[in-house]
Amino acid sequence: MSEAIINTAALAPLYMAEFRLPAITAFNRLEASPRTAEFDRSLKAEVRDALWMLTRQWQFGEFQGEDAATPVGARILTLQHAADRVVFPENTIRDYDESIPIEARVERETLRTNLGLAVEIARTAWKTMDAGLKTHRQKLIDRYPLSFTPERNDYPGTQLFEAASGRWWNGFEMHSEMITDSSTPGSTLFEEWVDSEAAFSATEKTAFRLMATSLTAWYSRMYSQPPSAAEDAWKPSQLEYGFSLATPPAHQTILAADEYYQGHLDWYSFDLQNDRRVMKQGESVPPVLSPETGTLASFIPSPISFKGMPHPRFWQMEENQTDFGKIDTSATGLLHLAFAEFGLIYANDWFMLPFPMPFNSLCETKGIVVTDVFGQETLVRPAGRGAETNWHRWVMFHNTDRTAGSTSTNKFYLPSSISQYLESEPVEKINLLRDEMANMVWAVEHTVPSQARGGINGDEMDIGETTTDTFTPAGEATIRYVAGTTVPSNWIPFIPVHMPGSDSETYLQRAKMPGSNGARGHILTQVPTPYFINEEEVPRAGVIVQRNWQRTRWTNGRTYLWMARYKETGKGEGLSDLKFDQLEDIT
Repeated sequence: MSEAIINTAALAPLYMAEFRLPAITAFNRLEASPRTAEFDRSLKAEVRDALWMLTRQWQFGEFQGEDAATPVGARILTLQHAADRVVFPENTIRDYDESIPIEARVERETLRTNLGLAVEIARTAWKTMDAGLKTHRQKLIDRYPLSFTPERNDYPGTQLFEAASGRWWNGFEMHSEMITDSSTPGSTLFEEWVDSEAAFSATEKTAFRLMATSLTAWYSRMYSQPPSAAEDAWKPSQLEYGFSLATPPAHQTILAADEYYQGHLDWYSFDLQNDRRVMKQGESVPPVLSPETGTLASFIPSPISFKGMPHPRFWQMEENQTDFGKIDTSATGLLHLAFAEFGLIYANDWFMLPFPMPFNSLCETKGIVVTDVFGQETLVRPAGRGAETNWHRWVMFHNTDRTAGSTSTNKFYLPSSISQYLESEPVEKINLLRDEMANMVWAVEHTVPSQARGGINGDEMDIGETTTDTFTPAGEATIRYVAGTTVPSNWIPFIPVHMPGSDSETYLQRAKMPGSNGARGHILTQVPTPYFINEEEVPRAGVIVQRNWQRTRWTNGRTYLWMARYKETGKGEGLSDLKFDQLEDIT
């Protein structure tokens, strides 16, 4: 074998000379030249080799059996009971009425008189009068005068009073006499007054009675109010509603909602409380409880689907409406990881049974029997019915049982609550906040009721009313003594006190600043003095309570309008700048 030795050092100048020569480089773009204008066949991804296709299916495990059959039928055994009684505070028991939304039944309150409501009722009565009754307008004005005195800063109320004075009468007082019995049997105070008026003819007296019947029917249809003061579910010391529902005594279950303040009732607002019984007067428990009869319902399970769900077949492409790769999670984001695992692995393994439940029904599931395509039946027991050592049991929708030692209950209550409603602007709004410098709690009235029925800014009502108790020395003194500063009139103080007979529990008692007329709204004035609020109800962040009108249309087509309250978290602490025994520089 011959070997050639090449001196690369001698060839280097030749290569370098060649690389120094200038050159022009051009690129040609390669583009497809389709034979047809349609791409349908190319997008089909046709496979010519059947053996290759079978191999890919084996590689991806599509031939591996899992002994998982598809359900084709399901039977559900349930026990359902309907609540037939409502328990208000002070153990007031009333019959449950499904024709009224549960929110309206619990939240509604008795309306108080104001100028706007008095004029509205008078105008409504005027529309129902004939020409003969309208001639006695002055009689009604003299009988029911508008004895209202709006505050000077209540501009809407002042304007309404100037427009209505001398033209309208107090319709609210007139309606009150229409529903109040008089000393004459079978007669009301209004009818007694009409009969005693010599200026009214017999025909006009009959017309006044018909007008009274029509007006009272309109008022009860227009405003939903409790029939008595005993049906008041508002607890002033807790600033929330409290009530309970109960099923019949034979197999009674009590549903307690004693901390309701969100403005909307749902299943999670109720807890099971079976350590007591709710019995009406003269009612008793049957001595021998008959066995409960369950309800058996059959359904066809339907698979659950969602946008972007992976398809079970290899050649099916999913829609990219859900990008699981963009799920922002961390090592502790177990909920996000569980959601991604459900969406990517077990997407086609879940089925849904559309089980209908009527309103106001307490349903207890006893079990589900699932029938698959092979004819096998599988009993699915309720969640939480496993062995006691199975500590990792988990359920999503169930009412907590306060008397049970575990979460083994599987009862679910569907209340007759509203789904959509209209809400007015706040008629009254107070902010209970803590003032650590003054060691007090203040109830700031941000919105107070106006005589024109709406709400008005509480700060505007305070304009021109704030005074300061000061002493200005005579002579050439450069300081002055301030006995105490004051706060705006819409700041209502609450001072910490001990209840009589208790040295450990602290309550907040409503007080009043010197020279102040007290609270203007109804939230702080509905309870006679002394008015106490539990100290734990006002956290460091404060709490906001407001009243407004609620309106909804129920399943029977009737419209309900009521005044409701709800509570929400406040916006932090406040500073009233309240000081005592101060020396100030007046230079």
